[in-house]
Amino acid sequence: MVHEKPFCLLAEGFLFYCLTATSVWQGHDTNGGIFMKAFIYDMDGVIADTEPVHLQAEQRVLEKMGVEGVTLEFLMRYQGMTDLMMFEDMKKRFGFRHSAEQAAKAKVYLFNKIIHEQHVTPIAGSLELIRATNELRQSQGLKTAIASSSSDDFIAFVVDDLGIREHFDLLMSGTNLPESKPNPAIYLQTAAYLRVDPRDCVVVEDAANGARAAKAAGMTCIGFKSPHSPNQDLSICDRIVDSLKSIDLSSF
Repeated sequence: MVHEKPFCLLAEGFLFYCLTATSVWQGHDTNGGIFMKAFIYDMDGVIADTEPVHLQAEQRVLEKMGVEGVTLEFLMRYQGMTDLMMFEDMKKRFGFRHSAEQAAKAKVYLFNKIIHEQHVTPIAGSLELIRATNELRQSQGLKTAIASSSSDDFIAFVVDDLGIREHFDLLMSGTNLPESKPNPAIYLQTAAYLRVDPRDCVVVEDAANGARAAKAAGMTCIGFKSPHSPNQDLSICDRIVDSLKSIDLSSF
């Protein structure tokens, strides 16, 4: 993890101030081009093939709370958000008697039970891309991070199960922040910890909420059309790819 003091400050639930003075941020291409100094990964659906398990756990929790007939297509609109914020919205829609906190804890318990019974399956091309960014990290000082709405514990489980922990400078969980994607807080905080101008960060996202968060943070966003995250509007992204293997790091 990073030991630097972050630049971004949080107060009353909102990210309200972020130093962007040129004396702090170094290396931005003022001619309008991209000068990549950090590469940031979303995790679920980009690195790990976990989205189907998330959806399965969410459906089962809702059914246990008496909410029937919720489709996978409906649940996909929440991809990229934290469990708590998802269930807060669902409670407003469906009016179940349990609290959003209880529902989120039940989902996490069920999800962890399912996922720990099997090894994490990497998304095709993700490990090759991670190795490529790690090579740039070692040779050119590129910063790398995961910025995920999943919990710290689950992020740690994924990177350890896949053997990629040492390939990243930072593992950032959105559960530690007051606002979830599509709010840009997680990406601004990640850039702050990495000490990189958000404009010099490239993000790869598979969900509309995550893409909106990255762009709101002022970052370049690659939209990955994951087969496990269909019906996601990635039109806001700077580039859209059907395969992680087609991402050309030299173009940034």
